[in-house]
Amino acid sequence: MKANGLLRSFGLLIAAGAVTLSACSREQWHRAPSPDDVIAAVPWFAVMKRSIAVAPYRNVAPRPPVPGTVPVDGSEPPLPITRDNLPRIDRLVNPVQRTSESIERGRDRYQIYCQVCHGPEGHGDGPVVPKFFPPPDLTAQQARSYTDGYIYTIIRHGRGIMPAYGDKIRGEDRWHLVNYIRVLQGASR
Repeated sequence: MKANGLLRSFGLLIAAGAVTLSACSREQWHRAPSPDDVIAAVPWFAVMKRSIAVAPYRNVAPRPPVPGTVPVDGSEPPLPITRDNLPRIDRLVNPVQRTSESIERGRDRYQIYCQVCHGPEGHGDGPVVPKFFPPPDLTAQQARSYTDGYIYTIIRHGRGIMPAYGDKIRGEDRWHLVNYIRVLQGASR
């Protein structure tokens, strides 16, 4: 009995709500306060309603990259090591002269990124070798026969288990690395 009375009360409430909503004209409906107006009546919410809307991407030039970051913007065409790309890779010419500054910069980059695998003198005896697959000796005859463009491309795109460093080392720094590797190769003769 009690449940029946509860259902009847609920039904009447729904019917009254339907009659009330249907009795409103469109004009009356739009004059009713919106939830935004109700919230704006609360003082700390009113501040939000009156605040200036932030449009971060409107009429603003992109921010310049942070100094020292490596731009990956597609300005340098991808040239992975494939049989079809070998002639183009071998034609790449090192634009950085082999000066003492270039070799010093290459040494710095080598110590940061390469030495852990290739070792301090490029013999493939870095500290990770006992726990990892040994990398090639950069001073071996095969590595000496590589063109500067080929070494540059290996640094950029990786090869075998060597990861790509194109997103970590700037283009000019890759050429400094090539210069330093050439010095290592000359020192081991």
